[in-house]
Formats: sequence, C-alpha cells, structure tokens
Amino acid sequence: MKLQVAFDVGSFKDLIMLLEKVEDLIDIVEIGTPLIVKEGVKEIENIKNRFPKKTILADMKIMDAGELEAKIGFDVGADIVTCLGLASSKTLTGAKKVASRNNGKIMVDMINHNNPIGKWPEFLEMGIDYCCLHTAHDDAVTGDNSIEILEQFHKTHGGKNLAVAGGINPDLIQEMKLFQPEIVVVGSYITDSTEPREAVENLRRAIK
Repeated sequence: MKLQVAFDVGSFKDLIMLLEKVEDLIDIVEIGTPLIVKEGVKEIENIKNRFPKKTILADMKIMDAGELEAKIGFDVGADIVTCLGLASSKTLTGAKKVASRNNGKIMVDMINHNNPIGKWPEFLEMGIDYCCLHTAHDDAVTGDNSIEILEQFHKTHGGKNLAVAGGINPDLIQEMKLFQPEIVVVGSYITDSTEPREAVENLRRAIK
C-alpha cells in the first residue's frame, strides 16, 4: 500500500515544513481542497520543484469544465488531479484527455456517490486511473468509515487502482489490510499530531 498524506489546513509554508520532516516516509503528497481554495494552485509548482521525487496530487474535486480545470492543475506540476465521481462523463473524459497530454493521472473521488462499485467499470473504460472511496470529513469525525464499502468493492474489483480516504489511522489500516487498497489517504492523524514523523512511522508499521 502507498501512503498519501492529505494536507488541508494551514499554508503551503506549513506543508513544506511538514514534508521536510516526513517526505522520505510518504509516497504521495496531496494538496488538499481547502488549501487550494485558500491559497490557490500556483504554489503547487514550488512544492514539486522542492520535492521532485514525490508524486503530487491536486485535490481539485473537478465537477465541471474538466478539460479546463484539469489543465490548471497539471500546468503547475501536479501528477494526479481529482474529479468527482458525480461529474458527467464529458467532464471526466475532458480531464483525462488533459492528463494524458501531461503524462498525468486522474483519480475519481466517489464521495457521496450512491453506487461507486457499479460505476467504477464505466470509469475504467474511460481510462480513469484511480478510484477513491472517500468518507466525507463531516461523517468521518463522527466515526463513520469506509470499511464496509471497501470490503464490497474488493469482492467485485479487487484493490488495484483503489484509494481509501476519510478518518484513517493505524487501527483502521489494520482492518483494511485484508482488502489491500493500493493507496491509503491520511490527513489529520498526521497533520494534527505534535510528532508528525512518529505518526507517519506508526502508519508505516501498520501498513507493513
């Protein structure tokens, strides 16, 4: 399993400080939606330049104007851009077209989608690279998680190309290991910790 760190709260300066402590232990750096909304996408290029070996994901949650908005993300150095699973096929196709031109990838975020398992084969046919089973933050903080839907998804499609997000910590990773998602996305467990490197090491131990 790859470890993706989602950085939502704070600034790009704070993100750089975090990465200087943990970048050797993580696989994917997610520039979270709140950070993009707050400070814009231009600083993503700076993150990519400072940490060129890291895969950078821009969590843009594209819902419309797929080609236009995906281009914004890839132009500043993102390797992966996210679209919502609720977006139209034209939006997703447009985003994927831009990704292909930039040697990039598209992750479709299934947050609040009523049929992620049934919809994924259609997205695969479009060439979408990753499916993210995402428990919304507002639900995750009250204890909801994606274990049940992850188990169902795994029975149908396996864990390849699959990411799981929402309230993930080492204990939850232990539960998820049976279903082997390709990517686990962790945010507040790391970013709220007073010892972020120790937190990432705990996650790494759980993954192993």
